[in-house]
Amino acid sequence: MNYIFGSASGIGNSLYNLYKKNKLNVFGFDISESPETDNIIDLSELKNLDPIIEIINKERVESITYCAGIQDSKNITSLFNVNVVSFIEIINKSIENFDETVVCALSSVHSVASNNKNIEYASTKASLESAIKTFSTAQTNSYFYFLRLGATDTNLLRENVKDLDKLVNSLPSGKLFDAEDVSKLIFDINTKHKGLFNGGHLQIDQGVLSKLSTE
Repeated sequence: MNYIFGSASGIGNSLYNLYKKNKLNVFGFDISESPETDNIIDLSELKNLDPIIEIINKERVESITYCAGIQDSKNITSLFNVNVVSFIEIINKSIENFDETVVCALSSVHSVASNNKNIEYASTKASLESAIKTFSTAQTNSYFYFLRLGATDTNLLRENVKDLDKLVNSLPSGKLFDAEDVSKLIFDINTKHKGLFNGGHLQIDQGVLSKLSTE
């Protein structure tokens, strides 16, 4: 089974439909109802995780893709729980059953280059990357990697950026990434190239970090 957290929208939604299109078993978790949500879960509450872990441990896990994330820092506990703590708990309590399993998590360029306005969010993404690297050292025949993404056209971005045009104009490419393109990359890695990136990552940022390093 291929599990996706954050399946109702954005990259997770596109990835869910790719698995379906290719006739592969997929199961989606999200806080919102959608055709791609098989189980509604609020990851901000750790007490909700046990039933999820039971579902995951019922059958062989082909992949887990963690697209869940929030950026609102009004409740820092919820921010950390959704963006990293729930991920760690889920993997910790299911890793013993992994067999050639691939785990992908979505990070952000904020993990390495941010500002005081985004310090809480940036800290969660840095922690998520650290968790992936640590899990990759476990003595299992499974694979862990993350994508460090720049500006991608998702609901999360549109809800948290006040001046979208200004952001787009500041990008070296002058455009946002398409969520479907990112999902295709994840799908190809998860199904065809999972052994290549254990403990590693792909930085897909349109040259943003390189630009910042020269300013």
